[in-house]
Amino acid sequence: MNKKVPEITESVQDLKVLLRHCKKKHEIQRLTPLYLLKSGEAKNRVQVAKRIGVDRMSVGHWLSAYETGGLEKLLERRYAPGRVPILTEDQQTLLRSELQKPKGFQSYVEIQQYIAETFGVKMNYKTVYAMGHDKWGAKLKVPRPSHKKNARISESFRANFSQHVADAVVSKKPYDPQSVRLFSQDETR
Repeated sequence: MNKKVPEITESVQDLKVLLRHCKKKHEIQRLTPLYLLKSGEAKNRVQVAKRIGVDRMSVGHWLSAYETGGLEKLLERRYAPGRVPILTEDQQTLLRSELQKPKGFQSYVEIQQYIAETFGVKMNYKTVYAMGHDKWGAKLKVPRPSHKKNARISESFRANFSQHVADAVVSKKPYDPQSVRLFSQDETR
């Protein structure tokens, strides 16, 4: 059964301007049927559907939305509500501020424990990692590893270095495993 095409109140010029200023694909796709019908390039839903490459039922839904609520209803896009976040917005804000402190956290297990103690929520390690690292881009506050230098050996080397170099230069042995090779390069090229 052919359903009547609704009366389009906008002019062809207005629809053209709206189409030019749209940035989202779904808005362009939903305004195009109005433009095609108003300009006379298409006469019914089936022609519009073939012209823009969608099913005629989609065009029918869009035109019904336009008929009941105008452009606002047509361009309204509903999203699935999704799952309720484990942490509330306030809790996430508090956790983000803790992550930004200079002391911060040293591991994601530590963040997991903090969430359990502070908010009373048990979260999976992967969830904590995804939220902290992937979603917020937080970095753990872990110092770089460094070795401890022996001050006595370091001082001994500094004190005797020039003597070792002088002995190696003066030595005329063909091969000495203890000898020091001295290279210099001219950087004035």
